[in-house]
Amino acid sequence: MNQIVKDKMMREIMVVKNDYLFQNTNRETKFYSNDEADFEDIILGNYEYMLRGEAEVNFDYKQPIPYAVVVDESNRVFVYKRGWSSSNAWEDRLHSKIAFGVWGHLEREDEDLENPLTDGLAREIEEEIAISEKDIKSIEAIGYINDETSEVSQVHLGVAYIVRVHNTNVELLDGELENGEFIEMSELESMISSWDYDVEAWSKILFEPMKKFLTY
Repeated sequence: MNQIVKDKMMREIMVVKNDYLFQNTNRETKFYSNDEADFEDIILGNYEYMLRGEAEVNFDYKQPIPYAVVVDESNRVFVYKRGWSSSNAWEDRLHSKIAFGVWGHLEREDEDLENPLTDGLAREIEEEIAISEKDIKSIEAIGYINDETSEVSQVHLGVAYIVRVHNTNVELLDGELENGEFIEMSELESMISSWDYDVEAWSKILFEPMKKFLTY
């Protein structure tokens, strides 16, 4: 574990108890539409902070993660590959996977924002791929991603957004992302269904709801 990753593990991040999140909702591996669950209100009303190193192994909590599908004016989706194990990415089980959600943890510094989920998302997009807030046309919430199939996913909950942007001149900044580009939906669908690509679980769960949202 390099020093950058060690520093990340010492930061306080947003967490929510599973007892709150799933009090009235079955806990399953699936995409939850906004009509099925109102996790955002539960998150904003019950969040607290915990050292990231502790949160990653505490299965009584979920870390809410804004998960942005970045889409250009031609409805092309930004797709990227995560870095290898020598990168600054901590979860080695995510290394080298293909994904189309730009995401990051919500930290203590976000607590004064009006809505840490959406406001923190704009910051994360700028930090990860150098698209600034002024280049964002809209942010639309479409639902939630929950995956109970692995230890790393069991402590995270994705809050999914479609983020439409003017600028497609991305730059990968923090060392966690290896390469990326905007591609057509048909090409992305082929990647999702192909054995030639190792696609991140959240992207697989989100693909059909995202496709439906963008094409109807």
